[in-house]
This record gives sequence, structure tokens and C-alpha cells, in this order.
Amino acid sequence: MTYEGKVINQNNEGLGILKNDKKIVFVPFALPNEEISYEITKQNKKYDEGTLIDIKSESIERQMPKCPCYFKCGGCDLMHQKYESQLEFKKNKVINNLKHISNINVDYIDIEYDNEFNYRNHITLSVNKNVIGFYKNHTNEIIDIDYCYISNDKINSVLKEIKKFINKYKENNIDRISIKSYNEVLINIESNNFKLINEFKEYVHFDSLYINDEYTFGKKEITVNLNKYKYNVSSKVFFQKNTKMTVKLYSYVKSLLNNNENILDLYCGGGGIGIFVSDKVKSVLGIEIIKDAIKNAKENARINDVNNIKFICGKVEDNLENINDIDTIVVDPPRVGLKRRAINDILKINSNRIIYVSCNSVTLARDLNYLKDIYIIESIKLFDLFPNTHHVECVVLLSRK
Repeated sequence: MTYEGKVINQNNEGLGILKNDKKIVFVPFALPNEEISYEITKQNKKYDEGTLIDIKSESIERQMPKCPCYFKCGGCDLMHQKYESQLEFKKNKVINNLKHISNINVDYIDIEYDNEFNYRNHITLSVNKNVIGFYKNHTNEIIDIDYCYISNDKINSVLKEIKKFINKYKENNIDRISIKSYNEVLINIESNNFKLINEFKEYVHFDSLYINDEYTFGKKEITVNLNKYKYNVSSKVFFQKNTKMTVKLYSYVKSLLNNNENILDLYCGGGGIGIFVSDKVKSVLGIEIIKDAIKNAKENARINDVNNIKFICGKVEDNLENINDIDTIVVDPPRVGLKRRAINDILKINSNRIIYVSCNSVTLARDLNYLKDIYIIESIKLFDLFPNTHHVECVVLLSRK
């Protein structure tokens, strides 16, 4: 059955919000104030999910997506929305989450941005014989792509070469393939029986090859430069997917720090932020659970001749009890945010300030609700590391009352 209605807003994922008999309906690719027709595809207790059938009255914020696969491919979700409007959506999303989840009222948030396209330095694609691409939303169907408009030029060049390889060797047994491209290119092949390494090397140009996250050929690590600092990156180690905007984000975090402070860097990964700010502060202590990341962080400190930084491998919440004499805590947790135990221990450390870096404003707002009795928000700034998607990076500076 087809319904008609007016889109009243967008949810956190950028889906259009409508009301149908007082029940909320989420419709992909629908923009606020558009009159649309839609079908209900899934009914839930509190809301329904729909699919866009037709646009009766089009928003001035709508644009034709640059990518011909956009409406089928699950790689992006906001390319139908003009970029200026995307930025406004992200600012409003964070403002609304802070208000409704933690009762924090913010009138305006600044957002930094750069390239809208060709920014992504890491991409993971699914493979089925000679088809390579992203899954169509909510399906197991792979949308075959020739070019990814949000990925950088090196990745797209490697993608062309991989397509030639899988067209020649359809029985390749590749399930997924990850491409990291910074100064050099690292490829990780996920397969239960990949036996075509020599053939792959003939078709595809890369600097480092892993199979199922195990080093196989070429360099063990590739490098990326952030200003004067050089970082080694391996297959398992996380690194921000937008290099230009990462420099802007890290530079901003650095600007918030005072000279000669003792810094606690939680969820430090490969030492990205800690090393970047090390020349301004007295000391940095980083904590991270992933062993490969800590190994990588120590190596990054060594190659950059950074001597005022130390690292602990383990869960953040298991390693905070005996830490003291910290001026500022920098936290950059995964999307799930901070565990309550970690928050309680952070409060016990009683640092002067906390800099919270978050890629999920829902869990950010939840955690700020626990911190706001002891800390006040000094500033909030957004960084659009993920244009044409609903994701946005937040940096919140908190000062102890």
C-alpha cells in the first residue's frame, strides 16, 4: 500500500521522518519539507520503516548524487543532500542529542570541513567471484562498483586493478578486501582459501599485503604523515579515514591543551593524538586494549623521537585506579562510548579538564550527562571527517567546576 505525507525532519542516520496515524515512519533519501509517497517495508512496535516511491514536492536542499550507484549502494547515505545542508543537519543533530539526552542546551556549534569527495583513505569491499562493491542496504546483494566517489585516487586506481584480477580469476575465494591508502597502499584479503598471491601481484600494485590480517608480502607497515609526525599503520590498527581532516582535528585538540601539562590519552590506538600533542605537553600516558595498536604506538613514538610518552596495553576501565597527577584527560572511545566504571574512575582522577572526542553524539550526550555534575562544557566543535554520510566527529572541552 502506498501512503503520502510530508517529511518533518531527519533522524540521526539522516532518514526522513514522517507520521502515519501518529506512528513515526523512517524513509531513506527523503528530506525535510518534501511531500512524498512511500510504502511501509517493515513494522516495529514504536516506528515503521519505509521506502521512497515518489517525490511530489522537492526540497531546495536536494541534489542529483554524483555517484550513479548511490541509491543502491550502502557506502554513503547523504549524497542526495546538498553539502551545506548536510553540515547543518550534522550540527542540528548534535544540538538535539545534547538537549534531549542530557538536557544540555547549546544554541550554535561550529563545524570544520574540507573536501566533499575523494577524502577516504580506507575502504572495505565485499567480493563475490567477479563482483566487488558494497552491500545494498539491508540485503546480501553486492552492488558492483567501478569507482568510489568518496575514496581517494589511489584507492580507485587499486580498485580498477582488482576488478581486472577478479574478472580474470572468478574462482578467487575472496570474501572481502580492505584497501588502506596513505603514503603507500596496504591490502588485506579476507578468504578461507586464497591461493592466487602471485597472480594477484601481477595485476594489483600495492606496498603491503595481508591475508586475514596476517602479514604476507611487501612492507609490514605503511606510513602516513600528519604535519611533522610520521605514523606506521598495519592491517589491524585503526587510523582516521580522512587524513586532511584528521590534521585539523588533532591540531584543534592540541590548541586546547596548556603547555607542560600531564596528559592521559584514553583509547589511544596507535598513538595518533598523544604523539601529535607531545611537543606541547610535559607527558602523555596512553591506554589501549588492542595489542597491535600499542605495539604500533610504541614504534610511532620511537620513529618520531618522542620520549615523553608511555603506553599501557589493557582495558581502560581496568587501568585507571592508581593514576593521578593528570592535568587533562583526552578520551576518544569507540562508538559505544565510555563504560560507567571508566566514567567513575575518570571522575576520581579529578583532572582539571577533559577533552572528549566522539564519533557518536548519542553516546557522547549520554556520557556528558554523567560528567556534567563535576564538569562544565567550555566548548563544542564538530569536524566533518565523513562527508556524504550521517557521521560527524565531535570535540568537547570540559572544565572541572
